[in-house]
Amino acid sequence: MCNIVFSPEMSIIAIGIIMRIHIAILKRSYLSLILTGQKRLECRLTKISCPPFGQIAAGEKVLLKESGGPVRGQAEVKKTLFFKNLTPDKIDSIYRDYNDQIYGVDEYWQNRRNCRYCTLIWLENIKPCDPYRLRTRGMRAWLICNEQEIKRLRNS
Repeated sequence: MCNIVFSPEMSIIAIGIIMRIHIAILKRSYLSLILTGQKRLECRLTKISCPPFGQIAAGEKVLLKESGGPVRGQAEVKKTLFFKNLTPDKIDSIYRDYNDQIYGVDEYWQNRRNCRYCTLIWLENIKPCDPYRLRTRGMRAWLICNEQEIKRLRNS
């Protein structure tokens, strides 16, 4: 279980650097759009400040995991943008400005009208991979781990 959240800067230890690895849990339809290269902007709207809000940066690696299924690819973060203290009007503005890249259906936006935080993540170097399982638990849609934790999740 990944419960370690690092600061936006890399954590330095005596012999090297621990890089954060993000695990994005995605519905199959959105994951397919990302893996085919159609969708390069991931949007996370939440009512509370939780990962990846303020905890992801350009250059970091994101594993693309299907909800209830395996990891099917990976990508690198090209750029991020964070919004807080959102109102329904500000969410409407994000919809107008970015939905042509987010591919959110009307229900997605309607269900998130009362969210207060938004993370926009532009992805690059998107690469499908042979599917493999990670033993994640809980209902979280975004996890932050390090390489050692990923190995543990693959072997459990």
